Amino acid sequence: MTNLSPAASTALIDVRKAAQAMKQAATDTATVADELRRYQKFAKPGQPSPHLVQVRQSQARVRQASNQAKQAFLTASMRFVREAALKVPTKLSLEAYVTAWLAANPEA
Repeated sequence: MTNLSPAASTALIDVRKAAQAMKQAATDTATVADELRRYQKFAKPGQPSPHLVQVRQSQARVRQASNQAKQAFLTASMRFVREAALKVPTKLSLEAYVTAWLAANPEA
């Protein structure tokens, strides 16, 4: 188990919450995209139906939420890496490094 300072432990909690929000946003994005594909397949040419417009608006909202969740994850990850005094390899993105660190240290 990795010994973390209280500040790093708090930052780790934020990273885990942000990672969960990012996973949920990805699931929501996939669900809305599937629904949009299903309805667009049978859409008639011309003006889209009100339902199809609603689904497209829902897709835009879900994408925005996904972008915000990823930004929150990256912000929390930067704070965690700084507080825990971790070194991110130069050839690896912050997101990939923190995700791998979380997978390697599930008990932390």
